[in-house]
Amino acid sequence: MDSCIGVEQDLDKALSKFNSLNDHTDKVLEDIIDQVENLKKEIAKQAQNTPLTQTQAMVASELAARVKQTVFQMSTEHRELHATVSRVGKSIDRHFIADYGSVAPKAESFCTDTNRPIMEQAIAQHLYRQGLEEVGDAFVEEAKIQGVERTCTFAALQRCAAALTAGDPLPALQWAERRAHDLAHSPLPFTLHRMQALKLAREQGVVAAIEYARASFPAHAARHERQLQACVCALAWCTPNAPPAPAIYKHLLDPVALGAEAAELFIREACALLRLAPLSPLAGGVLAGARVLPALHDIRAKMTHPHVIAAWADDHLPLEVDLGEDGGGYHSVFACPILRQQASEQNPPMRLLCGHVISRDALNKLAMGAKLKCPYCPMEQAPAEARQIYFS
Repeated sequence: MDSCIGVEQDLDKALSKFNSLNDHTDKVLEDIIDQVENLKKEIAKQAQNTPLTQTQAMVASELAARVKQTVFQMSTEHRELHATVSRVGKSIDRHFIADYGSVAPKAESFCTDTNRPIMEQAIAQHLYRQGLEEVGDAFVEEAKIQGVERTCTFAALQRCAAALTAGDPLPALQWAERRAHDLAHSPLPFTLHRMQALKLAREQGVVAAIEYARASFPAHAARHERQLQACVCALAWCTPNAPPAPAIYKHLLDPVALGAEAAELFIREACALLRLAPLSPLAGGVLAGARVLPALHDIRAKMTHPHVIAAWADDHLPLEVDLGEDGGGYHSVFACPILRQQASEQNPPMRLLCGHVISRDALNKLAMGAKLKCPYCPMEQAPAEARQIYFS
């Protein structure tokens, strides 16, 4: 984000200089054109083939010199503008890393006999989740992929979200009404009803919106009183020839912004209700990779230090990735919190009954005969009760 802000600042400077130069150039050219037109009108008043007076000749000579000087000045300023624009490109190169080849996976690694089917299944699943059944069918048929579920619950949610983005809340409303009991404490039903009321106000008039509000809003009045008041007040600016709405209501009167907000809330609430991941494995992997690559690039150089070189093995780096509240959590490899070692096939991660995970070597070292106490909580268990975890 800091890199984007840095580039944006340089871009703003270039745009500001461009606009300033454009305004100055227009003003200077208009002034010269006016002077030329005035001189032309004055000369036109004289009889044809009449020589110019000394004053007119002097004015024409001075005007020609000024035009020449102006052209030279404009070309100079134009060259300076090119330098400013080139600085934006240098700013992009300075703030962003162009080559992640040293830390990014090689393209060939996705084409092995083991990884290729996994990648193809992830792509097909992502297409089906996005509601692109025809594209997914063609991809599955041509790539001869097996084991991909075509009927996807998330695809129905995606269609409702796409309708919300397009300004139509009815599919999402029908989905929410079938699950009204589960959504009793969710802000989703009121958000959808509010969007439908404002849509009716735009398409059928305020009277239709008020009738819909009287039927739908009372059930949500206690929990959404302020939002309800704002929605009802916004209807006053849905009438014909209404003046510009105050800033507080502009968001409600913007169907594009309202639809995007409702679609985001719908996906979040629906996925939480149905216990679905809001991102497909492919989208989640791309998101995680995009956020972790800069950190990997910065830390790669530090890992070559002699004191930490032992932690670098087989192109794996123990690094936690913070993806925010909605992004989940990822780890490039499992690192035992006790021994600080990376897991391997010989030393896999083991899940204790309490849910904490340690490596098998740590499990064996902590075991006291037939008992094992978790190093993070008071729970005790037998070492044999630990279960190996497999990451796919």
